[in-house]
Amino acid sequence: MIMALKKEIYKFLADWAPTETALGFDNVGLLVDNETDSVKKVAVCLDITSETILAAKEMGAELIVSHHPVIFSPLKKLTNNNSAVMLIKSGIAAICMHTNLDAADGGVNDALAEKIGLSGVVAVDSGDGTAPLMRMGEIAEMTADDFAAYLKEKLGCGMVKYVAPNKNIKKVAVCGGAGEEFFFLAAENGCDALVTGETKHHINLAAKEMSVGIYSCGHFATESVVKPAIVKRLSMRFNDIEIVELDETDPAKYI
Repeated sequence: MIMALKKEIYKFLADWAPTETALGFDNVGLLVDNETDSVKKVAVCLDITSETILAAKEMGAELIVSHHPVIFSPLKKLTNNNSAVMLIKSGIAAICMHTNLDAADGGVNDALAEKIGLSGVVAVDSGDGTAPLMRMGEIAEMTADDFAAYLKEKLGCGMVKYVAPNKNIKKVAVCGGAGEEFFFLAAENGCDALVTGETKHHINLAAKEMSVGIYSCGHFATESVVKPAIVKRLSMRFNDIEIVELDETDPAKYI
């Protein structure tokens, strides 16, 4: 039976998205270990939940690779329905790549830029000494309202909340998930709009005042785009083991 060593998979992922590039608040790496050194099947997901753990267990996976950390805030107690406990009981290890995967070449934000069809994509240094997260590129020029409809179709999101600038959209910045903090960096770099997952009211007010668009397409929609990229990279390197992208849906509903 063909297998790969868990430590080899972890090293490969850490070379792609080095843990030291994660932001200071983050928790990344091999967050849950198991007693199995060899891996035959890997499940890839955005979030480690009871549903994704059950799906991984049913397919016989020894390892889950996720974007969001299974342990993020300090744990004050452990219960049977805690995801980390469920992983241990199921004999499944978990490698989590969060802000380090946001910054990685070919990671979350490059995948988002590719998904919405940006060309000439470059990483934009925020100047704070951290690895660049935001990406910037160009798209075929369209009106601000048409761009919102375009994003909804491309990302398959339930809704797009946006502040429309008084101009067409051509130069676009992206930062998936909670990327509203990069709005002013996008504006400084001459972007017509920032595409992200979610925004607060004061950022929307700033966008209106500055006439720079900001498009909130949902945390799930702007980050789940990276799952195929993880599967592709793992499959190219470990082509003798099974790599499966788990089905997930946005936990939020929209009317």
